[in-house]
Amino acid sequence: MTTPLPDLWTDWCSVTGVPTDKIDEVSLSCFSQQAQPSQAVLAALRRRLAPKDPPAPAWPRGHTEDIGSLQRLIRRATAIIQHPDTHWVFRLRLRRMLFAAVLLAPRSHGGLGLDRSGALGLRPDGMHRVRGQIGVAPEPEDCPACATWSWLDVIGTNSGWSHSSVRVLGHRRDEVGSAHRHLRPDPNPDWHLSIGMLPAVDRWGWIDAYGSMHPSSLSAVISAAALLLDGPEPAPAPVPAAAAMPANPRRQMSREEEEQILKRADELTARVEAILREFDTGR
Repeated sequence: MTTPLPDLWTDWCSVTGVPTDKIDEVSLSCFSQQAQPSQAVLAALRRRLAPKDPPAPAWPRGHTEDIGSLQRLIRRATAIIQHPDTHWVFRLRLRRMLFAAVLLAPRSHGGLGLDRSGALGLRPDGMHRVRGQIGVAPEPEDCPACATWSWLDVIGTNSGWSHSSVRVLGHRRDEVGSAHRHLRPDPNPDWHLSIGMLPAVDRWGWIDAYGSMHPSSLSAVISAAALLLDGPEPAPAPVPAAAAMPANPRRQMSREEEEQILKRADELTARVEAILREFDTGR
């Protein structure tokens, strides 16, 4: 028996004139932007797009069936990236981790489902071919396509500009409340000249322009991603005083509760940073 198409999809198709059986990446991207469907609806449509989802052998065990895991990982890492106290080299490594996660996550999650060798062996021409298959989320802070755009900006800057330009980019945080980054043109298309899409990043922020990281380093990146998925929510960035008071006050958290939550979040962030730092080779 064939599972019926989601009502939201058929309604959107009737309004936009898209045939209901035209389930491809372009249509799904437009549908996601305009109708803002739930992840369950998107997953159902993606199963039609690729009925036999690749096993994604490198994705953290325990999260293979967790369709929202990739977006949750992106949202949690983005919270650390956006925090003003995050060191710029750690920020670069987090962006690389999210790009690796997009390559490795199952297609039903919005990723590409590659194995370790496929991710490490990916070259710009291959990335260009599969980029349109990467998932899109309603919000930029957990969007796989936006995370990809940000990392391509980094390696494009590394390829065509100076190390100081990479450092400036490492200090930069994403604009809050802006439109999806992946809808903009690539700011540094020199990523097409890169050799490895997953290079090492040493402790001074130098990015290896001549190859991909060692397989053991990718395993460490996967471990850091799993830790971030399984741990508590990262500490949020400080809220400006003018925006600190919510419109509808909720139960006030005690100072002790708040300190305990922030302590656990800081410990998690430190562990993730240590893992990513330990396995990056020197320049």
